[in-house]
Amino acid sequence: MTIAKRKLGVLIAMAAVILLANAATVVFWLNWIGLIPFATYLRDEYLTGTSITVIIAIMVLVPSGMACCARRCPVCDCLLSRRGKYCSECGSRVG
Repeated sequence: MTIAKRKLGVLIAMAAVILLANAATVVFWLNWIGLIPFATYLRDEYLTGTSITVIIAIMVLVPSGMACCARRCPVCDCLLSRRGKYCSECGSRVG
């Protein structure tokens, strides 16, 4: 883990603690700028039971990350179907 990742983790943790400590103030501010009434309007108008059912069905039916995380050989650009250090087509090292 690099120092930059550690610094980012510390900054995220500090922001989370500050937000949690001031949760009432943050909620009041969001209400003041009109974000909470807008979200309520969107929920009432567009987030029906049918749309929630369709979203859940799509999440269940669409296959998980294997298709989007497929790797390609940098030399011959063939699709690598299995995890390995070498390409099965040209034999070059891929990982």
